[in-house]
Amino acid sequence: MQNVRLGVPPSAALRRALVESVLVAAVAVAIGVRIFVSAQAEDRPAGVAAYLFALLIAAVLPARCRAPLGVLLASVLLLIGYHGLGSPGISPVIPLAVPLYAAAVAGHLRWAASAAAAALIAAELFPVLQDHQPISSSIAALLPQAALLASLIMLGETVRSRRALAYEAQRTARRAVLDREREANHRVTEERLRIARELHDVLAHTLAGAAIQVSVAAETLTDDPATSREALTAVRAAYREARAELAATVGVLRADSARAGRRAADRSPVPGLAQLDSLLDTVRRAGLQVAVARQGEPRDLPPAMDMTAYRIVQESLTNVVRHAAARTVEVELAYRPTEIVLSIVDDGQGRAQPSRQRTGGDGGFGILGMRERATSLGGQLTAGERPEGGFQVVAILPAAGNGAGR
Repeated sequence: MQNVRLGVPPSAALRRALVESVLVAAVAVAIGVRIFVSAQAEDRPAGVAAYLFALLIAAVLPARCRAPLGVLLASVLLLIGYHGLGSPGISPVIPLAVPLYAAAVAGHLRWAASAAAAALIAAELFPVLQDHQPISSSIAALLPQAALLASLIMLGETVRSRRALAYEAQRTARRAVLDREREANHRVTEERLRIARELHDVLAHTLAGAAIQVSVAAETLTDDPATSREALTAVRAAYREARAELAATVGVLRADSARAGRRAADRSPVPGLAQLDSLLDTVRRAGLQVAVARQGEPRDLPPAMDMTAYRIVQESLTNVVRHAAARTVEVELAYRPTEIVLSIVDDGQGRAQPSRQRTGGDGGFGILGMRERATSLGGQLTAGERPEGGFQVVAILPAAGNGAGR
C-alpha cells in the first residue's frame, strides 16, 4: 500500500523485490561456497560464525542505493572481523563486488578505492600473521584480486559518468525547449503590442479628425451647407480609410499562413511617409495650420521604419488636434546619413489641459506607444513642453546599423 501511495506501480515494486532477493541469495551462496572450498583446501573447519558472515554481508546489500557508503563500510568491517576470527581465507572480491560498484556509481570513488585497499590488506595480513605464510606468496595472490577490485570500481565510475552525461544532455534539451517557448511567448507579446499600437493609432487619429469635422458640420449646417457637406464627406473618407486599415490588421490576425498575411497586406498597403501629405491635409481640414520642412535627400526606408515614422507623426498630430488647443503645428523631417529625425512642434497649451497631461504622460498610451515604436527600432523619442510654450515631440530613428534591421 505504501508503494501505491508513493506512485510506484505494484508490478515494478514486486520486480524490484524479486531482483533484490535473488541478489542477496546469490551473494550469500557464493560467499558460503567460497568459505567451504577454502576450509577444505586449508583443512581448517569453518564454524557457524563464518557462514553467518556470508548471510550478514549479503543482508546489507539492499540498502546500497540509499546508503552506498554505509553498506561499503559495513561490508569492509564484516570482512575484517571474519579474518580476525581465524576463519578460512577468502578473496575480498566476492563480498565487496556489489558494495564497491554501488559506491563508485554514487560518486564515492576515493572511498571505494580506500575500502578496497583496506580489504586487500586485511585479507592478506591475517594469513601472514596467523599462519606465518611468506609475504611474497601473499603479494602474488594479492595482485589479481587488486586488479579485479580496480576493474569493479572503474566500471562503476564509467556508469556514473555516462549517467551524468545523459542527465546533462536531458537538462540541455529541456533548457532549449524552455528557451524556445520563452522566445515564442516573447514574439507573441511583441506582436500583440504591435497590433495594439496599430489599432490605437488608427482609431485615435480617425476619431479625432472625425470629431472635428462633425463639429464643423454641426456649426455650418444652417448657414453654410456646402461647408457642412464637405466636412461630412471628409468624415466619410476618414472612416473608409480607417476601416480599410482595420480590415488589414484583422486579416493579419486571422491569417494562418504567410500567403493569407500577404493577401491582407494587399488589401490595404502599409502606411508610410508617402502618405504624409494626405495625413497633413486631414489635419488642415480640422482647422490647424500645418507647416512642413524637409531636410536632406529623401530616400526609401525599410518598411518597419517607414511605418513607424508615419505613425509617430500621425499620433503627434492627433494629440495636437485633441488636446493642445493649438493654432499652428510644424512638422520637420530630416534625412541624415545614419538616422532619420522627426520633429513635431505646436503652439498649444502644453500640459495645461488635464486630458493633454494624461495622453502626454508616461502613464498614457499615446506617447508611450510612440516611444515603444522608436525603441523597437533602436531609436529614441522625447516629448515635453517647450520653455517658450507649446509641446514638442522629437524622434530619432537609426537608418543604418543593427537597430534598423530589427
